[in-house]
This record gives sequence, C-alpha cells and structure tokens, in this order.
Amino acid sequence: MNIGQIANQFRLITVVTLLFFMASFNAQAGKPDKYTNEYPFLAEVVDCGDFSVLDDAWIVENVKDFYDEDGNFIRSDMQITGYDDLYRSDDIEGVHLTGTAHINARVSFDENGDMLWTQSGLAVAIMVPGHGRVFLDAGRLVFNMDDGWDLVFSAGKNHDWNFEDFAALCEYFD
Repeated sequence: MNIGQIANQFRLITVVTLLFFMASFNAQAGKPDKYTNEYPFLAEVVDCGDFSVLDDAWIVENVKDFYDEDGNFIRSDMQITGYDDLYRSDDIEGVHLTGTAHINARVSFDENGDMLWTQSGLAVAIMVPGHGRVFLDAGRLVFNMDDGWDLVFSAGKNHDWNFEDFAALCEYFD
C-alpha cells in the first residue's frame, strides 16, 4: 500500500465516521452539531524489501454538521489533525520520524447532488533528514466522493508520490 492509498483510506474512514455520526444526531436547524472524533490509524507507508515503514498515527477530527430549517444535512466542516509516527516494522524501539498534518475539510454537495470532499492545508509532509520534505501535499483539493474519489479541482503544491520519495524513506530507516 502506498501513501496515496493510505490517504484514500484516511478519507474513507473519515467519511464513514462522519456519516455514522450524522445518522446518530437529531438535527436542529440553525445550530450546528459539534463533536470530536479521535482514533488510531496504522498503515504501511512503503515496503522496503527487508522491512516496511509503518505510520502509527493518531487522528483528531473536530466536526461541525450544518442542517437546513427542515433538519436536512447541508454540510460538515472539519478540522483534522494527524499525529504521525513512522518507524521500521521490525524495530519499533528504533529510529522514528514524527510529524503533524493539519487539514481543513468540508463535505458538501455540488449542483448535481454529488457529495464533495474539499480539503485545504498541509495534508502530508514528511521531513526526512538529508532529503528534506517528501510526499508534500499542500493546498486545496476537491474530490467527487460519489464518482470514485475523482479529483475535480487542485490548487497548490500537490504531489504525485514518486519513487524517489519512497527510496528516501527506505534509505533513512535502513
């Protein structure tokens, strides 16, 4: 599983959690429902051959759900913080890389009724000593969630997850 797949898994977990909470609240028009979700997230970032690099993250989502006067869901605004801890899968007590990502996200609907995920902020940025930032993903992205998470808008410095970044991460933990 690569970092792009991890990012998609993260989005999916967030949306499923969001939909669960949306279904469990009785909406009141005009006043948003506010709540916080916290959960662990463990994923393989890259397979380096003899070992894997794991990300053992803790995710905190501060959510506001908005409804119209009839109590129908309009949108959710989220501030998401991910506390990342990367390490070798076969040496948990060894070298670690830590970092924090901050995402402002919105789940809303477009004019066709499709659900959109809009995020802005520093979604991914792993600082590898000797290599600088790798996997940098900062700016604004809009995905159509109803159409297989198709990217419909992009602005900023968004990354395409190239081989050199995976090699730098493997080299650091080797």
